[in-house]
Amino acid sequence: MSIAMRFSDAPAEAAAKLLIRLGLAALFAGLPCAGIFWRGAIYVVLPVGAILILLGALLDAPPHAGRRLRDAIVSPAGGAALLVALWAAVSVIWTPFPVDAGERFLQFAGATSLAVLAAVYLPQKTKTLDFYLLPASVAAASAATLALAYFDAPWFFGGFAFDETLYERATITSIVLVWPALGFLSLREHWIAAAILAVLVAGVALAGFAQIALLAMGAGAFTFAVAMSRPTQTARFFAWLFAPLILFSPLLPLLYRLVLWITGFDPGAGSAPMLIWSKLIVSQWPRLITGHGLDFVHRGLSLGYLPEGTPRSLLLVLWLDFGLVGAAGFTVLVVQAFRVAGRLPAKTAPALLAGLVAIFTIAVLGIATSQIWWLTLLDCEAIAFALLVKGVDRARRPDVRAIRAIEPETPQEPEKSAAGSVAPPRRLNEFADS
Repeated sequence: MSIAMRFSDAPAEAAAKLLIRLGLAALFAGLPCAGIFWRGAIYVVLPVGAILILLGALLDAPPHAGRRLRDAIVSPAGGAALLVALWAAVSVIWTPFPVDAGERFLQFAGATSLAVLAAVYLPQKTKTLDFYLLPASVAAASAATLALAYFDAPWFFGGFAFDETLYERATITSIVLVWPALGFLSLREHWIAAAILAVLVAGVALAGFAQIALLAMGAGAFTFAVAMSRPTQTARFFAWLFAPLILFSPLLPLLYRLVLWITGFDPGAGSAPMLIWSKLIVSQWPRLITGHGLDFVHRGLSLGYLPEGTPRSLLLVLWLDFGLVGAAGFTVLVVQAFRVAGRLPAKTAPALLAGLVAIFTIAVLGIATSQIWWLTLLDCEAIAFALLVKGVDRARRPDVRAIRAIEPETPQEPEKSAAGSVAPPRRLNEFADS
């Protein structure tokens, strides 16, 4: 049997690989670039890419497939995520907008379920070409964003608010997806390309003077640099930083108001969001236990039920929508996410930690935390990081000598030397050295 026939893939396996490759291309190549010109691109690209990956996994029929999903669900992070999702579903009962909230929950749950299944059933062996899909598309999208910003295209910057413009979505998409892209490049030790990509994405945020985006990029870059040498300590530090911030965030506006009262300072226009937040806490403090229900902040701002200056921070959304129970569950989820990231191999931990810090920086400072496109973007980020974690074994080229050592002998006819003695048989894999 020839070597080509011996190592050829079965038709089902070849079709599975093709479907998975198409799904990854749709997610990593299509999403960053298409989102520059079409607002609804992310709502189409994620389901299509995830379904293609799942179809490929179904054809490939990986061993212990059910165990993968079970292990993900029963893990501490998976359990915390299920608790938050269950509480969000239950809160639809008492929200002032049950119909809209129920529809929104189904959208969140559907997109997240597809992303989780796609991440779990990604193949363990990743082709090297798949590593370069996301870095190339993020670089292309960032370059296109810079060009549109230079020519000041009205349709690109126009919108009712900052979080409604195509520029903002393109910038946030680049800043969120750049960290798994940098992780792919660092696996292959393309450090110059990684530095160029990071500078290009930072230039996108700088072009539109997006302060929050620049701050998130800087926080992520600092985390990436520190985690290169001490990933476990870095993960522990940020877990202890974000957990108390989420759990005790209602005290922040109250302390701010107390400081203003003690010092006698005249609060300016910049103090309005914190003062509004403190008034909401004081006037509706019984609801801090259960919250007002899913989609209360988003729908309340849209309909004028809440003041216009109400902050859109993740901290306020968590407490007003889900109360103490939801905030406590989300705090456990954050701690577990950082713990898992800190225990990863040194080649992948910095990218994942930097991505988590950048995401939480954007969410805490209040950009698009309740938007469907933002949560869908995080689903795509989860698939990218799952591919990065599973691709660690592809960071090194296989050792031919190790393969020869574990491959069984191939029976062959003994060869006779010129002197007439019998020479030992040779294996097919010895030709790999030539």
